[in-house]
Amino acid sequence: MPIILIFTTIFFGIYLYYLLFFKKNLKYKNREDNFQKPKISVVIAARNEANNVGKLLTALVNQSYPQNLMEIIVANDESTDNTAEIVKKFEQKWQNVKLLNVTNRANVISPKKNALSQAIKFANGEIILSTDADCLVGKFWAEAMVKNFSQNDFVAGFSRINIQKWTTARWFEKFEYFDFFAMFTAASAAISGGKAFSCSGQNIAYRKNAFQKIGGFEKIKHLISGDDVNLMQLFRKANFRIGFAFSHHSFALTNASKSWIKLLNQRSRWASNMKWQILLNSEFFIYLLSAFVVVMLPVYLIFKIWWLASILVLGRFILEFNFLKNGFQIFREDKNRLKFYPVWFFLQPLYMLVVVFLGVLNIFRWKK
Repeated sequence: MPIILIFTTIFFGIYLYYLLFFKKNLKYKNREDNFQKPKISVVIAARNEANNVGKLLTALVNQSYPQNLMEIIVANDESTDNTAEIVKKFEQKWQNVKLLNVTNRANVISPKKNALSQAIKFANGEIILSTDADCLVGKFWAEAMVKNFSQNDFVAGFSRINIQKWTTARWFEKFEYFDFFAMFTAASAAISGGKAFSCSGQNIAYRKNAFQKIGGFEKIKHLISGDDVNLMQLFRKANFRIGFAFSHHSFALTNASKSWIKLLNQRSRWASNMKWQILLNSEFFIYLLSAFVVVMLPVYLIFKIWWLASILVLGRFILEFNFLKNGFQIFREDKNRLKFYPVWFFLQPLYMLVVVFLGVLNIFRWKK
């Protein structure tokens, strides 16, 4: 029994430290003081995105950023639908839109890193902005992201699940929205506090020369995932400056998953990066481990020391709710959606167990 109490105290103490650290640093810390307008390149890896790429390109060609200083490169990763044809139509109409047909897909472990590498090599911009083909960005996205580069070499941006009508959304969509929001809120707070833990390829930007100095994706090309968080760790290890873009103009929207299966597959792919953080960012790994233990431990303790399990669950419920409530204010979310928090909270143990198990064993599917 004493061993269980010691184990519980250690991991809950670690988790509590990081949660309080996040809460302390969850502040609007945008350093939008770069008023220069360097040449930028927006790079997008696209594989069978005919249903989405046209919407994204429409948003990009209508950016407030000067079109003569902005090129848009779509790396068509051997799509079998009409993705390339859609991009070609934009290329014919807009001089700054470029279609790049990716090669060597069959001979690489990570097709997305391969596509992005070829696009970045082809790019002429001083700053690389990257988003996914199934995302949408606002008119001032590029401008808002670039404004953060006076003191940064890598900028992570916020992304949210696009649910227009909350009342009719399905449960797994609401769950994904909440889980996504919690991840970004923690990531933004960590970066604000000087700890580069996480980010998403749906909304990131970095200096091309810094990308080249760290060797691009070369050191992580053997990992099927992690073109975002693992790349950021390479920037961190090379002592490049990392910031987070808090301006609502810099936010990106992404579509909700179409089913629980697709949601679990995506999260398992993300969770596969967890084990590599032992080498890339040991502190981030410790935090992830503590979060996993704190969520799962009460499931075991309820049959051993029910009162301790109750304290852990109640304490985490209150602390995380207050933290996420602050996040809703920072990122201008509808507070009525917080009513779904208890559902998300109590589904966490099962969800996390499945995702971590599948991710650690690399049991997930990449887009074919």
